[in-house]
Amino acid sequence: MMRQIGKGFCGSVWVDPDIPSLVMKREDGGPYRSVTTDSVIHTRLLPNLHTARNYLGLATRVLIPQHHGLFHKEDTDWWYWRAESFPAGYEHTHTLVTERIPPLPLEAREKLIDLFCAENTREAVRKSRQDEDCLVRPYLGRRTYRATPSKFFTLRNKPLCVNQMESINLPVQDYARTMAEGLAVMYWKARMDANDIEFVLAPGRSGGGDFDSEVLGRHSLWVLDFDCVKMMTLDVQGIEQAAAAYMRNDPYWPRPGSEVQADQDIWEIFRARFLEASARILGNGSELGQLFVKRLELLVQQSKENKLAIDERLGQEAAVTAGETVI
Repeated sequence: MMRQIGKGFCGSVWVDPDIPSLVMKREDGGPYRSVTTDSVIHTRLLPNLHTARNYLGLATRVLIPQHHGLFHKEDTDWWYWRAESFPAGYEHTHTLVTERIPPLPLEAREKLIDLFCAENTREAVRKSRQDEDCLVRPYLGRRTYRATPSKFFTLRNKPLCVNQMESINLPVQDYARTMAEGLAVMYWKARMDANDIEFVLAPGRSGGGDFDSEVLGRHSLWVLDFDCVKMMTLDVQGIEQAAAAYMRNDPYWPRPGSEVQADQDIWEIFRARFLEASARILGNGSELGQLFVKRLELLVQQSKENKLAIDERLGQEAAVTAGETVI
């Protein structure tokens, strides 16, 4: 019987215990989300990544699951052998089959529970079958100021903010460099806007990995979920499209203009590697990399100014309501 190991806006993700190295992503999520799009982008990205690695020496530490097939709900022969493996009520639907990203091992899960889970819920998490499907989302663009461990804790797609990663000595700066190279390859080699892609930390193939950590052990940086990605043009319009996607994505990417020096340092490292990789792909004569970075920095500055204006207006309205005189 198939076991569900995840669910997102695009659909649910399942594994067959008899073939644990593969996952099946069913198109049973929200409207306008498509595993067909996911499949198309996935298969276009793989050869571009291969070329960047072998001929440019870029994104050598970015892993993407292997693509094994897209099966439509009308594929009666394929569904004949698999329909009964899903629980009752699950109809035939378009399904994407890919390599499974390995979950983090028991030792790593135990350490994450001890570090970040409230003491009174640790035992329940340890006994939870779904928490064995543990992947970590590295949020390089967000800090958390929570003083106590969360009562609502799950290891499935566990987000770690940058300060949490720093506290357990994860190689945050190396992640930033790796993400920067991967993003440059997606933009300038594959011509994709990277909209709503996800990164996870998990063991590499055969249990290895490019990074090492006392808490997570050997692990790699995987990228997945391409169903919202769109093709882009290599011009000002494409830069605007890519920058907008960057800013609205989950906070995997470092953000410019932080008042926290450590975050600004991560941004500078990301920025430098991104520009270096961009020049290697596009040639030193291209300004696209610089234009993209400047656009991001402008968007962040505009966001800050808008927030200040809103806060000022709210303060004035509150003063008027309280009967105070506003000059």
